[in-house]
Amino acid sequence: MKKILSLLVVSILLASCGTKNEESYFIPKDAVGVMYINLKTLSEKSNDLDLKNLSVNALIEDKAPKEIKEFVSEFMTSENLNNTFRKEFILGFGSFKRLSGFGGLALPIKDAASFEAFIQPMLDKMPDAEKEVNVGKDKDFTVYSIRELAIGWNNKTALIIGADKYAGAELKDLTTLNRAESILATNYFDGFFDTKQDMGLHLTSTPLGDALDGLLNAFAGVKINLENNNLSYYGSFEKDHIHTNTNLKLNKDFTSLLGYKKWMSTSYSKSMLDVLPSNPLLLAKISIDTEAYFEHMTSLKDNKVLPVQVREEFKKSLEKANQASEKEIGMSTKNIAKTFEGSIMLVVTEGKKIKDTVYDYDYYSGEKSYKIVEKNVPNMYGAIAIKDKEKFDKLLSKIRKEEKFIKELSPNYYQIEKKTFMIITDDLIYFTNDVDKANELNTNGKLADNLSDFEHKDKLSHSIYLYTKGNVAELSSDFAQSLGNMYNPYNGYNTYGADDTMDKFKDQSIAIYDKYFGENHYFIDTDGGESFTYTKGDKNSLIQTVLYGDELAKTMSTVMSDIENETETVIEVEETVIEATESN
Repeated sequence: MKKILSLLVVSILLASCGTKNEESYFIPKDAVGVMYINLKTLSEKSNDLDLKNLSVNALIEDKAPKEIKEFVSEFMTSENLNNTFRKEFILGFGSFKRLSGFGGLALPIKDAASFEAFIQPMLDKMPDAEKEVNVGKDKDFTVYSIRELAIGWNNKTALIIGADKYAGAELKDLTTLNRAESILATNYFDGFFDTKQDMGLHLTSTPLGDALDGLLNAFAGVKINLENNNLSYYGSFEKDHIHTNTNLKLNKDFTSLLGYKKWMSTSYSKSMLDVLPSNPLLLAKISIDTEAYFEHMTSLKDNKVLPVQVREEFKKSLEKANQASEKEIGMSTKNIAKTFEGSIMLVVTEGKKIKDTVYDYDYYSGEKSYKIVEKNVPNMYGAIAIKDKEKFDKLLSKIRKEEKFIKELSPNYYQIEKKTFMIITDDLIYFTNDVDKANELNTNGKLADNLSDFEHKDKLSHSIYLYTKGNVAELSSDFAQSLGNMYNPYNGYNTYGADDTMDKFKDQSIAIYDKYFGENHYFIDTDGGESFTYTKGDKNSLIQTVLYGDELAKTMSTVMSDIENETETVIEVEETVIEATESN
């Protein structure tokens, strides 16, 4: 039943379009989360998608359970869907104000008769469902329900509700809502509902605040206002990229506790661009005002939103940390904060291929074996901006006295353990696992091919920025496995041997991703975040995403079939050997 429900929703998305929002009247005001899917824009963008030739159709025919096959072939046709559903919005919600918790979907339908005919196969699989008619304030709803699931409809809207229990009662309550009890009465829904976006999600803490504010104050002494914290998320499939936008609005209490508007910064040391290499596969940048962050953390000891006992314990912890810092390093925690400018950049490039040993262990025979594989190990480069080199030199000197793993190669040039190199300049700390680049920087003071001409340099003005492209996923996977093998040589024994299904799939899935997707950009600032995922090919990003998922599903199915065939072959060989042995 759950599989059929999921398939129903996906098929409606691919077959419909729309412009209205009449289903909002059935979403309760106390919903913690509300989402919408714009069927009109998605339909327009999927016009050139040939649904009939998708590989997933053959997979359903070959692999799906009988009930799914029948449902798809008989009822999930484009003609059937278009005859049943109005071309508007799907709305979803979740509510936890009631002790049971419940959620559901509101679907736009053309009329009651067409929807009932469409849904009948599902109802036939609910023989114990209770049927009620003439439900709701207009007595126009028909409702079928079991303990955890209820389906109801009138002549315009269908509701599908899931709950821990009493799903039917929850659905019937929704059919009696007036405007003041619906999501339309909130102070955020009209502003959140953007008909130009393909989808949206809104989360609010207000219903939780209604229920928990008094309890927290009574039992924990926490005088924090839980209401009016709102997060909205939008996603849209554009011509050559997928765009998402996240907006965050917190109330005064939460803003004072987190203080991020004071210490999140956008500035960065421009000299970082001279020491980091060009053409990165991954670039990460973060900017924090370290002094402002220190002041904020210190101010929490006087923040009356926190219970008095928490403030007092926090004050003691700050004092102990400062005493320990002055004793062990000779610097106060405040002076340490003043040492750093607050911006950090990390770059990953393709690096080089190395040979790695991957071990296998047979737990039954105790036999150990290994093979030599070729892996990509990325080069990593980092830069941390410093504000006061004199203070940092003092800090480093103290660390070097206590720890012996830092070896000085020349003034301001160090080797950490065996494979990491660190260079200290007047305004930054540089570290890398690439000895050639480290030597170049130490000799010339900058890299010849550096980030100063990075084509997306303007995006570094965000507080947090992440850029990726190419086969960074493959490099990350190989590097992580190599690290694991360093500390546990049998960590990767499944790379070959008994079951290497996921390794085969991983390699192919990375190649498939690279076929459909290109660069990724992610930004975070004080008011929210934004992302751009660029697609390849001559189709829009929605079609490319569907084709990517389709090819991924086909590949996984092929890998699993190959494994099954190999297993059957091994069993047949073993049986032949046993028969031959017994006959002798």
